[in-house]
Amino acid sequence: MLPDDVQREISMRSFWKKLIAGFVIGVGAIIPGFSGGILAVSMGLYKPTIDAVTGFFKAPKKNLAFLLPLAIGGALGFLLFMFLLDWLFADFRTAVICVFVGLVAGSMPALLRECNEQGFRRSYPLWSVLGFAAAFGLIIMGLVTSAGAQREVTPLLCMISGAIIMSGVLLPGVSISFILLNLGVYESFLAVFTAPPKLFAAAAEAGKGFCECIAASLATVPYMLFGLLGMVIIAVPMLLLVKKVIDKYHGPAYYLIFGVVAATTLGCVLQETVSVCADPGFVFAWWKPVVWAALFAGGMLLSLSTEKFMRYKEEEPLPEEAYAEEEGTG
Repeated sequence: MLPDDVQREISMRSFWKKLIAGFVIGVGAIIPGFSGGILAVSMGLYKPTIDAVTGFFKAPKKNLAFLLPLAIGGALGFLLFMFLLDWLFADFRTAVICVFVGLVAGSMPALLRECNEQGFRRSYPLWSVLGFAAAFGLIIMGLVTSAGAQREVTPLLCMISGAIIMSGVLLPGVSISFILLNLGVYESFLAVFTAPPKLFAAAAEAGKGFCECIAASLATVPYMLFGLLGMVIIAVPMLLLVKKVIDKYHGPAYYLIFGVVAATTLGCVLQETVSVCADPGFVFAWWKPVVWAALFAGGMLLSLSTEKFMRYKEEEPLPEEAYAEEEGTG
């Protein structure tokens, strides 16, 4: 039996590690190019999290202690970076897209390792081809019909977007933000959650009272609720489906995801190219491709180093292990 002070140290260290991991996963869920799921995989938290949720009532106290710091960190990362991205997309959209494409390129090796974790068969790459063809076909249809235009937000669209976000969190390697970008709803969906302080400030500038400002800031709350409803509706069935498919068809499932990731990344590049070329105010300069290439490289290096660092932290021994070693040598 470990001393009480060692047990408390283990508990607190585990809590903060999971909180930080949850924050990183939450950021990955909202940033195009990152995947919350693949970050969870790279940190060794993906399957334990699914097992804890699907088997929650078998050991509720233990599973709650595991899931709570992940949930808190994930919510903080998701919300904080949502406001940051709303500002960045307004003024630096193309530059941000370049960073995001680099981020997803840097996450591909981790996804490929997960694809082959249980062995490789020659038929597996065919699933990637199938996933790529299906996803890219939908992207091309979207480009032809909307050319990257942003769709007007509606309650139904918010619900669908929420369901897509939850699906992307649960499917490792799939950047749901790329999917929302390809559907033309990413910026609109971000605006639903970042609008309240802007609406409050606008009402205050118009000379309205505090209560009126509060009422104005709540205008997008119904849309938020529909987004959350979409997440809740899809969460449980998606969790059960993902667990069953990955447990039984690990290789084909991950190779299919790999193809979808490749297609959505290429689709994001094509959509941004079409958007830039269609902008009448766009002025080409020789230095712009150089800056874009540098941002892509920086994003890729950041993704690779983040994944490597999180794997290192996951392998770092806890005080429990160090204490056991001391006891064994004492």
